[in-house]
Amino acid sequence: MLGGIGESERARRLAKNFVAALFECLPETAELVPLVCAALVFAAGLAIVGDMVYQLMFDPNAVDVASRLDALSIDPSKWCPRL
Repeated sequence: MLGGIGESERARRLAKNFVAALFECLPETAELVPLVCAALVFAAGLAIVGDMVYQLMFDPNAVDVASRLDALSIDPSKWCPRL
C-alpha cells in the first residue's frame, strides 16, 4: 500500500540495509575496479565516435558536412596561417 503508515520507516530501513550490504561487498570487488574503469573509458570513446559518425553521415545539410570534414582535415597551412 502506497502512503501507508510506516511506509517511510520501511523505506529508510531498506536503504540502510542496502548501503550496509554494499559496503560489505565493496572490498571483495577491488580487482574489478580497473576493468570497470577501462569499460567506461571504452564506452565513452565509442559514444563520442558514434556521435561524430552520426553527425557527419546523417546530417541533411551537405554544405555543413563538407565544412565539418574540412575542419577535421589535416592541413599544415591551417596550423600557421600566412599573413
